[in-house]
Amino acid sequence: MLVGLMVFMELMGAFISFLIGYYAMRAYRASSSRELLLLYYGFILLGLGMCLRAATVGYLILMRVFEVYPPLVKSIVEFAGVIYSAMQVVAYVLFVAMYILQSKRTGEGEVAFAAFPVLYFSFFNPFLELVAVVLLGLVTVQSFINWSLRRSGESFLVFLGFGFMLLSHMLLLFIAVENSLLFFGQLAQLAGFLCLLAMLVKVSRGGGE
Repeated sequence: MLVGLMVFMELMGAFISFLIGYYAMRAYRASSSRELLLLYYGFILLGLGMCLRAATVGYLILMRVFEVYPPLVKSIVEFAGVIYSAMQVVAYVLFVAMYILQSKRTGEGEVAFAAFPVLYFSFFNPFLELVAVVLLGLVTVQSFINWSLRRSGESFLVFLGFGFMLLSHMLLLFIAVENSLLFFGQLAQLAGFLCLLAMLVKVSRGGGE
């Protein structure tokens, strides 16, 4: 039951991630901002990675139900876990690049976006998780600086979004100690995605008025 809930939350996260990518692409087509394009690619990668993890865990559940155990299943799951973690790291590198580009721009036209259980353990790579925490930490600090300078609703949503994502990965670092942290980590990730989605919807509607 708990694993099924985790898969559902993973699919929800993927859906929201794709929605963020959709709105980022809409905004990119309207403004040609390279930062928005990087945001689009980053969240599409995150969404695809979540779909990969949900599909792999679902496959393992089916094998357990039908008591079928292919000889290479452990290697397949471990490989899928490395791919998933790598996709996350690449996505976060794109987010860092997004803020590097943004920091080079000072025009008013850029302000709107600048505001801008056991089965699962197979996907946990401590090294890549630490890299993700460092990268997300950089992005979160930069988003906090943007919010402290602009004090806009959009910049606050961006700060909350990346802050929740950072909290999610920090919780995942300790799932070997406490299994329930996986659930709370996924909740934090969903909250972060929803904040970023709300920001992009708000900016998109504001641009269309």
